[in-house]
Amino acid sequence: MERPRKIVVKKERVVHTYSELWHASNCVLNAGVEQPKGSSWQFLSSAVLTAFAFEAYLNHVGPRTIECWEQLDRLPPWSKFGLLCETLGVKFPDGPDARPLQTIVKLLVFRNTIAHGRSLEIMAEPVLRDANDQLDAYLGEKPLTEWEKLIQTSDFAKRAREDVQVAIEFIHEGRTDNKEELFTFGLGYHGATLVDP
Repeated sequence: MERPRKIVVKKERVVHTYSELWHASNCVLNAGVEQPKGSSWQFLSSAVLTAFAFEAYLNHVGPRTIECWEQLDRLPPWSKFGLLCETLGVKFPDGPDARPLQTIVKLLVFRNTIAHGRSLEIMAEPVLRDANDQLDAYLGEKPLTEWEKLIQTSDFAKRAREDVQVAIEFIHEGRTDNKEELFTFGLGYHGATLVDP
């Protein structure tokens, strides 16, 4: 019986992690919008993935822009962002009190709250209510943390994506290196070589 021929297979792939996370953020956001029951978990996931995509983009651009980026890797995302903006001459004229920076600040606080989660006890203020048909519904509403309030609808997750995209586009525009198309997944290569018997 003849032995099967042998080949050497080589594979290689460039992964733009920020693009993968960006795509994932959109997928879970859309899933939450399409299926409202339990959607707050999709909105939470989308917001966290958007924050991760933002930081991953900073880490994608950083080494291409600042030679000593490895030594800056432990900086918080907001500091990395500021450093890249300064280095690339990117300006946001309305500053951190307006969109898109206002949203990014809120998103990073949200991300850190989730990443470093703590158990809390919420003591709602006593409320004087009428004893009517709406009382039962009110009693069923649980007090929420600040981060829980942000994921009750898709609004925060959508706004985070919109404003992070604007900020990333500003940085991307300011880049002077050999840059890829924004939000591309990267490329993969493979090949096979027949080994002589």
